Amino acid sequence: MSNHNKIRPVDKNNLSGKYKILFSTPQTKNSNIPMEFRGLQIFNNKSLAEEALRKRKKLTKILEEKRANSMKGNQRAIGNTGGEKSNLVQFSPEVQKLKNAKIKMAKELYKEGYKKTDILKIIIKEFKLKRDLNSRSWPKWLSNI
Repeated sequence: MSNHNKIRPVDKNNLSGKYKILFSTPQTKNSNIPMEFRGLQIFNNKSLAEEALRKRKKLTKILEEKRANSMKGNQRAIGNTGGEKSNLVQFSPEVQKLKNAKIKMAKELYKEGYKKTDILKIIIKEFKLKRDLNSRSWPKWLSNI
């Protein structure tokens, strides 16, 4: 349960007195949120507190729209695809050759009538892979056969 952005009386016994709102505080020093909307704020009456809360919620919408607009065209925002894909280990020629050899062997064994669990065990032994022989999870390339 969050205590942020809720109007509460400062003194529970005096409901017509001062009111407080606990706004969230940004972790960075460079923020677009004004100091009047950060941390614990005290207001002289409930109407001032309600107005401040309304302004803070409006500001939140504006800042979210601004952030969304700044992310348009950013490739890192789309599926978090940062970096050059060709640099990844799984795209190196050696890894691709090994993967293709495993797939080729798996297809041949499948045509010969072996079950997928047996195929996986044979491939693990044949290619000397560091994988548990009794593993119940199949690699994606074996699932697609």
